[in-house]
Parts: sequence; C-alpha cells; structure tokens
Amino acid sequence: MDDTICRTTEIVHDRLEAYSSSLGINPLDIMNDEELCKNFFCIYREDIYEHAEIKRNVASVLKRLRSKGNEIYIVTAREDDFVSSHTTAEEITRKWLEENHIEIDGIITDVYGEKRAKAIKENHIDIMIDNDPYNYKMMTSEGIRCILFDDRERYVLKENYVTNWFDVEKYIERIR
Repeated sequence: MDDTICRTTEIVHDRLEAYSSSLGINPLDIMNDEELCKNFFCIYREDIYEHAEIKRNVASVLKRLRSKGNEIYIVTAREDDFVSSHTTAEEITRKWLEENHIEIDGIITDVYGEKRAKAIKENHIDIMIDNDPYNYKMMTSEGIRCILFDDRERYVLKENYVTNWFDVEKYIERIR
C-alpha cells in the first residue's frame, strides 16, 4: 500500500517537518526517539493515511487486471496502534481506496516480514508487489513470487524489478 500504491513517504516528511518545528527539534531526533516517534504517529498517522497521493496509473492498471479475473488484495503493515479508537487502519485504507477508485477483493493489515509471508501463503496470494527490499527478500526466500516496485529507482536489482504500474501489468500478463 504505502509507497507502492500511494506516496506515503512524502506526506510523512511534510508532517514530520511541521511536528518537529512545533517542538523546536530536528526531525531526526523524533525518528530516533521511540517515544517521540510514537507520539508523532499517534497524532499524524490517520492524516497521513487519508491524504497520501495515489501513484500514477495504479487505478487503471488494477482495474484492468481485475477485469481479467485477477483478485486484488492489499497486504499492508498498516496497523491500529496509531489510529484513533473510532476508526481502524483497514477502514481508513478502504475509504482511501474507494475515493481513489481502486477496487479490491480484500485487505490484510498489520503484516510485515515473516507475518506478511505467512499471510500471503494462508490467503493463497500468487504474486506480491512490494516496495520494501526486506519484504521482497522475505517473500522470495519463502518461495513467494514477488515484484519489487521502485518508482524512485533506489535499488539495484535485475529480476522482478519494476519502476511503474504499466510494467507491473506487463509482468503479470507475461506470467499468466
């Protein structure tokens, strides 16, 4: 979800700058202090989730893939620890997806690393698209087909690496 379907890093940086400025401290001090970091996300996580910008071509590619019989599941580390008590991470995510015209078949929240691999296997998900090299390595080491999505071209990888959603679509069509 985050930095794969929507641009989360940018909005986190914006909110972090505002928060650190209001406290009169460096943004790195917040991220390097467990309590300050937790407070930051308690205050801003819901805002970040609701206002993240959709990545280019996501909605149209996912719509075409779904129209060809593919099921689309969101598998995300988003969790409820940092959202308000009256709204869950899943509800916020579902609302954002609807507002951005992204149709899905399900959402699996609060999964990262080994928990993510387990959830993918339990839900019989064929292909994972992830922007995190740690998750990519975890998935592939567990025998899960994974595409590393990196539209910022930060990583050096030759296989299963894409930089845009049209390439995701081509890859999936090629293996189907």
